[in-house]
Amino acid sequence: MVGKTKRLLPLAILLSSLLAVAAPAAQASALTATPFATLAGKTQTLADYRGRVVVVNFWASWCAPCREEMPLLERLRNRWQAKGGEVVGIALEDARSAAAMARSLGVRYPILVGNADTLALMRSLGNQAGGLPFTVVLDREGRVVARLTGKLSEQNLRDAVEPRL
Repeated sequence: MVGKTKRLLPLAILLSSLLAVAAPAAQASALTATPFATLAGKTQTLADYRGRVVVVNFWASWCAPCREEMPLLERLRNRWQAKGGEVVGIALEDARSAAAMARSLGVRYPILVGNADTLALMRSLGNQAGGLPFTVVLDREGRVVARLTGKLSEQNLRDAVEPRL
């Protein structure tokens, strides 16, 4: 029995390593392939931003920290756009409320509207509690390279994005 265990141990280690590598790719694929509605009612996926470093911020108007960080996201987007950076908000509410919120804060970055699967998507990305705000950073190939839960710190976000620009 011990000999069989010794022979199977390297295989088990190899399989767990492969799963660890495949899981983030599957998460990023689910995120970039998920269709979201735009505020104009069209459909868009985050795959449309491939080739750019994308900050994806999940938010809602009833979330005070979400509202507080939106001006920071707008400012950093303006700084990063010419270098290939983008910010995309995903609102966990209806398009009308999301549009009103963005307008009131002067937000011009793209806002998409979450759907019934958005909470499950957030959980698959590592936000098990489904708390807001929740932010992920995608590299130019669409891979998740950072996950930030709670109100953003400018320095943490810059550290996650700027080396990839």
